[in-house]
Amino acid sequence: MVLYCAKKDFAMKLQRLIAILTALLQRDCISATWFANKFGVCVRTIYRDMEALESAGIPIVTQAGANGGFSILEGYKIDKRLFTHQDIATLLTSLYSISGSLSNAQLNQTLEKIKALVPGEYLGAIELSSKQLYIDISSWHSNPLVTQALKTIQAALAAKRVLQFDYLGRHADSPGRMVEPHQLVLKESNWYLKAWCKQRRAFRTFKLSRMRNPQLSAEIFEPREFESGMADFKDWKSERSIFIDIVVTEALRELALDYCREEYMTPLADGRIAIHFPFIESDMGYGVLLSMGAGCEVLRPAHVRQELIRRIEQLRARYAPA
Repeated sequence: MVLYCAKKDFAMKLQRLIAILTALLQRDCISATWFANKFGVCVRTIYRDMEALESAGIPIVTQAGANGGFSILEGYKIDKRLFTHQDIATLLTSLYSISGSLSNAQLNQTLEKIKALVPGEYLGAIELSSKQLYIDISSWHSNPLVTQALKTIQAALAAKRVLQFDYLGRHADSPGRMVEPHQLVLKESNWYLKAWCKQRRAFRTFKLSRMRNPQLSAEIFEPREFESGMADFKDWKSERSIFIDIVVTEALRELALDYCREEYMTPLADGRIAIHFPFIESDMGYGVLLSMGAGCEVLRPAHVRQELIRRIEQLRARYAPA
């Protein structure tokens, strides 16, 4: 119990020191009384905090008098002219968009540090500018399994620990996967992990929504050289992508624009639209065509049309009266 209280007090002091440093970066001179009232401690505690910051190498300046207080030595702060106000607004917008999908205390600290670069009289205008563009890269449907996997993988990345999990594959499940995690990737609202697979002896990309029971092992690994991003995913997609010719009703134009560019569309005399449609031959690709219902007709190639007919017949047989 004593150890727990000591750890809790240390954590509270550390949070207070970070907040004090952030405030001193943001303002020129702040009194001990102001700090004491803000954090609910006595003035003597604030003086001890300033001594702790000085011991850590922060040049604290103490000014006596009625308008005195604490400040940081001029010239120690980052030159705010390195960033324009628009630069800082862009940084804040980017970090706000990430923080909506990735829960990380470090992101919140970074946001506060960037704000500390802004003179107080400009902070309101910059925050307004950063909020004029809102980027939400989170999924419409939250998945608690993915959220938990993200936390576990972040811990594995930070500690360079081998990760173990069960994986639900397209064709067969793979229990007890052991991988060296190297990079988290967010693409089209889906999280992926790029990792060195110890079984396959190569880098593989794993979708977090298919992971089950991710756990950190005791094994430490040395990071390897790898290609960042999802280049392997793009190659797979381009290799399997073809164009098919379809005709849709005007009511489906908006839906079709989610999957192809407008220059691929040609209005017809009967009011329908002919489309040179990008298509991947997979369950997902045929699902897109089926989602368009009777307002969509596949003209060519013949094998895609025949496969679509086969799937429609399967559905019809499934729902036919017994």
